[in-house]
Amino acid sequence: MCEVFRAGGVNFISLYIPTAESHHGHHWGYTDQKAWASAFQHCNGKSQSPINIDTRTAVHMPRLPSIMLDGYDLTDQPTLTLKNNGHTLVLKLPGSMRIVHGFDEVFIADHLHFHWGTIEEPGSEHTIDTIHFPAEIHVVHYNSKYHNLSEAATMPDGLAVLGAFIGIGLHENDNYEKILSVLTDSNTQIPGFNVRHLLPNSLDRFYRYNGSLTTPPCFQTVNWTIFNDTIRVSRKQLASLEETLKVDKNHRLNKNFRAPQLLYGRQVQASFSSRPLVKSKYGQHRHVTNQSSSVKDSQSHNRLLVFFFFFFF
Repeated sequence: MCEVFRAGGVNFISLYIPTAESHHGHHWGYTDQKAWASAFQHCNGKSQSPINIDTRTAVHMPRLPSIMLDGYDLTDQPTLTLKNNGHTLVLKLPGSMRIVHGFDEVFIADHLHFHWGTIEEPGSEHTIDTIHFPAEIHVVHYNSKYHNLSEAATMPDGLAVLGAFIGIGLHENDNYEKILSVLTDSNTQIPGFNVRHLLPNSLDRFYRYNGSLTTPPCFQTVNWTIFNDTIRVSRKQLASLEETLKVDKNHRLNKNFRAPQLLYGRQVQASFSSRPLVKSKYGQHRHVTNQSSSVKDSQSHNRLLVFFFFFFF
């Protein structure tokens, strides 16, 4: 159920990904997602993640409590451990990082990780109106009423994950460069920095739903918050994720995203008004007003891909 790794003389537990020989001794990978349910019963549940967020049906909930974070500035932290665990890139986080407002309980940070694709295939796990984004960051927290992540992951109110989409901009992102400039397949110690800067500038606009871990064992114990605003990195920085890390000696680590799962009647809430698409007299779909900034950024990403293709190839 858990992966344990050692750094600086301390054992860290990461529930995000089991080891290659996983729970019940079953191996899993992203190329055999349909087989997950046969080995991990929760993966066949009806509250699975990720999902497609349909902005036309998301329910505006203006009284959703705002997200407030504490302890995210780790500039005084000597080092942080960055690890390729064979499924994703993981940054272990100290328990001083917390979500102190937005839920009924305080939630303690455990780690963050990423999902990404290739230059041809964007790799976010969640989608907005069926649109994928180049990558996605997840910051995993567990309920402070439980002793640790492993215990909390099995409880209905155990986990809270903050997710954000990563798109392509024209300039390098200095905050992401602290991670993306030092990628290796070995454990890496990096200086402490302000982790808050890895998330969107504004945390006011978000979607909320109940779901699961996006990898086996797929426990359905996650309260998901997906921010509407997109983080931007340069094409070169994104290529570091897509091309640097490896699963093994002969295979690159990319396309590590699960396909969107069915909602089965679950409600997706929005902290802001998400205007629906309407059909114009010309037969084209458009947003009435206030188009989701995530969708706009994804469209900009597509235009950038065309630019890069014709300019460089």
